This record gives sequence, structure tokens and C-alpha cells, in this order.
Amino acid sequence: MKHILAFLLLFSPFALSQTVINFDDGSTYTLDKNQQIYITTPNVTLFKQKIMKNKDTHFYAQEPWTKRDYVPQETDDFTVGSHAWCKAYIPWSEGLTFDMISWQRACDTNNDGKYDENDDRWED
Repeated sequence: MKHILAFLLLFSPFALSQTVINFDDGSTYTLDKNQQIYITTPNVTLFKQKIMKNKDTHFYAQEPWTKRDYVPQETDDFTVGSHAWCKAYIPWSEGLTFDMISWQRACDTNNDGKYDENDDRWED
């Protein structure tokens, strides 16, 4: 019984999940395994501690982390749900996002997974 429990704990979906931070500008960052994050206000300096072999303690300022996994690309002046936007959007290219849900609702009106002349909003 112990082995089954250990197996379930090691291979549960929670053990395989990742932490993703979504920023206001649309960019994202995925934390590595055992990576920690500290959130502060812009005017606060975060310090890291380093203890030397001789037990001396040094503190140094932590620079803000600027790395991002995904930075949204500039778009043309498409309006979400317009004919031009529906034609240009690539379904599931970003996973399940608000744009994907908008595409499903506004563009793919017949739920066949593509935007073509069979959809209600198609224009020539």
C-alpha cells in the first residue's frame, strides 16, 4: 500500500505542474524547479544574504529579474473578432488564451475548428 501511495504522489498532476507568472504587458515567465520569487513594491530594495566560510555575513542588493519566456508580438491594428483578425489568427498557437476563446466565439461560429466561408461572419 505504501508503494502505491508513493507512486501516486510522485506521478500526480500536481507534481508535474509549473508556476507561470503573467505580467500586465502580456509577457510571461515560467519558474524553474525550486526557484523562489519575491514580490516587492518598486521603491523597495530586496537584499540577498551570503554567509562566508568564516561566518562573516554579507548582504547585497538583488537586481530585479527581467527575463521573460514569452513577450507578445506587435500586432497590426486588427480588432479582435474582425474578419481580418479571424483570418490572421492561428488557432491554438498560444494554447488556451483569451484570444483563443474570442476566436472560438466570434470567428468559428460553426465549431469546426477553422474560419472559412462556412462561418456566419465570413466576408468576401
